[in-house]
Amino acid sequence: MNSPTNSNNLLVNTLQQGFRITVGATASLVETLQDPQKRQITFQDLQQQWGQKAEQWAEKGSVTEAEARQYVEQWLAQMRKNSPVGNQSSGSQTIDFATAQAELERLTQEIIAMKDELAQSKTS
Repeated sequence: MNSPTNSNNLLVNTLQQGFRITVGATASLVETLQDPQKRQITFQDLQQQWGQKAEQWAEKGSVTEAEARQYVEQWLAQMRKNSPVGNQSSGSQTIDFATAQAELERLTQEIIAMKDELAQSKTS
């Protein structure tokens, strides 16, 4: 169990680190803006990093899309296998449908968010 002293020290250390990061980033920014050669190198590095990130996001989006498709295909196969002959439906199938629908919606939103991030990174 964390004692109040440990929690306070952790908070203080976190705040100090955040302050140091901010001061260091600001100093680096000022140095970069003052030196045209350093500024050009920094911007080239940033463009390269954005390109790499865009590739990583596109790959992750592709994998997520494939996983979503596989999930839906498995779910549909399961529904076909378990579907009754008539129009009767059991309570467990309704729950499974609701769960699958929620999961599909979550995956769809994740794919949309990744596509938006990719589009934004390409326009930057």
